[in-house]
Amino acid sequence: MTDPKDDDLKKKVEEAKAEDEKQNAVETQHAASEQQVADLKDQLARCLADMQNMKRRAEEDKFRFVKFANAEMLKTLLPIIDNFDRACQHLPETLKTDEWAKGVISTHDELMKALEKLGVKRVPTVGEKLDPTRHEAMLSDKGEKDVVLEELEPGYLYHDETLKPAKVKVGNGS
Repeated sequence: MTDPKDDDLKKKVEEAKAEDEKQNAVETQHAASEQQVADLKDQLARCLADMQNMKRRAEEDKFRFVKFANAEMLKTLLPIIDNFDRACQHLPETLKTDEWAKGVISTHDELMKALEKLGVKRVPTVGEKLDPTRHEAMLSDKGEKDVVLEELEPGYLYHDETLKPAKVKVGNGS
């Protein structure tokens, strides 16, 4: 016969083992849950980063679209602006003191300032080195090679990109 104390002790050992196994299972489950939470946090961080990148790209695309649309509109208006420039430059001496003519010239100046605020600038020409992306050489003459001698027709930049190249006369090196 076995001692009742031994049976009681065996029972307590088995209960302790069962409790220990339960504890191990809980710890394993807890560790798995912590890993799952860490994985979900990582996925969330990636989703947030993707969303921020998507928003940034959408804003950039919107800016590029607006810039492109404005550039197309400005290209349509440039010949009119050039004619307005020529009219102001060739104003007869007899009209230079006329109030109406002064008003037209003032309107021209305001138009040019408004275009500048929108990012439109004239292409620098006389004295500049010929830049095929900004200048279109129409004539050549005596002078320093590939240096712009005269502006034949103004060119325009829009946010530092060539909208219309300036037509120029350049030096041929003789």
